[in-house]
Amino acid sequence: MIRGVLFDLDGVIVDTLHYHYLAWKHMFEQHGGSPVGELTVLLHEGRNSREILPILMKETGVTIPEARQAAFIEEKRAYYRSIVQVTQYPGAFEAIDELRRRGFKVALVTACALNNMRHCLNSEQQAHFDFIITGDEVPRAKPFPDPYLTAARQLGLRPEECVVVENAPLGIEAARNAGMRCVAVETTLGKEYLTSADHVLQNIAELLRLPILIRDSIRD
Repeated sequence: MIRGVLFDLDGVIVDTLHYHYLAWKHMFEQHGGSPVGELTVLLHEGRNSREILPILMKETGVTIPEARQAAFIEEKRAYYRSIVQVTQYPGAFEAIDELRRRGFKVALVTACALNNMRHCLNSEQQAHFDFIITGDEVPRAKPFPDPYLTAARQLGLRPEECVVVENAPLGIEAARNAGMRCVAVETTLGKEYLTSADHVLQNIAELLRLPILIRDSIRD
């Protein structure tokens, strides 16, 4: 029986990933080299910035010295916050609230930095979740299972009692590695990139019609 629903943030609840791409593009443009590809950023969504950086260095042919990398990442995050126009996907919070009404526990599991999460969701919006974990709080990001396993423990649930809502291959892989079911939404990538999910939906509102999530009340 599913008792908990664990949501990714970027690309699932908020439509922000294009701005992450623009921020990486801006940072690397200052150093020349080949352009950053938006598909690369989308396919590696879920990794923390320290892991994405060498992938983008290889793609662009630009080397950021190791001693400079932490500052480079912080500058990227600051630039992202300066340009992002945060919008929620239609029906996102309505779906979360309806799941809670049905008795499910819900968590936010994101690889983004704490400050970025707070920039996307105000305190009232954060209160929709029973638990929140960001990329600053786990040593291993997606596709490792650590973020989702940590959320399940905090909710008092076993992995098999959780379903993950994702939008990217690494997030789906993390859910699989955690022993959880996964639902993917076609918000940032087409269905051909999401085939390893248990279900692929066109939008988050369809989540409420999944048989595994239709129950009256399951809270103890």
